[in-house]
Amino acid sequence: MAAYDFTKNEQRATDNGHEERPPNDAHEHPHANAMTSSVGIDRRGSFPHEKLDAYRIALELARLSTRVAAKLPRGHRSVADHLLRAAANTVLLIAKGANRRGAGLKHQRFVESRGECAEVAAAADLLKVLQLDKSSDSDELKHLAARVSAMLTRLIARLE
Repeated sequence: MAAYDFTKNEQRATDNGHEERPPNDAHEHPHANAMTSSVGIDRRGSFPHEKLDAYRIALELARLSTRVAAKLPRGHRSVADHLLRAAANTVLLIAKGANRRGAGLKHQRFVESRGECAEVAAAADLLKVLQLDKSSDSDELKHLAARVSAMLTRLIARLE
């Protein structure tokens, strides 16, 4: 029996000539799995923060930060540690803010998260200036940080 290849959205023929059909809930377009992000978070999760694009992008930021920090030389561990803490705090403060009830509490946590996100961007700049990043990872870090910051800015504006 042939399996359905969900990554390519193609049907494969079985040995007996029959094709296995995708499940009824699978879509025939590239966004077939749009409810799950690239970091594996289900948008239909039970927590409010799981529905926020800012949260999912912040998780990607944290994942990339971990990869970048692991490549930094030993004498620059303080930069790596700061990068990791700022990326983690960005994610955690978004979750904390999304799960608060009052607009003021949400606002404060999102503002704090945006500040942590700015620290990630500053760390990416520092990696470039100190020539510690041989790849384009620091550029990608800065790009993701800018996206999260813009999303947080819009969330903050909606609460004011």
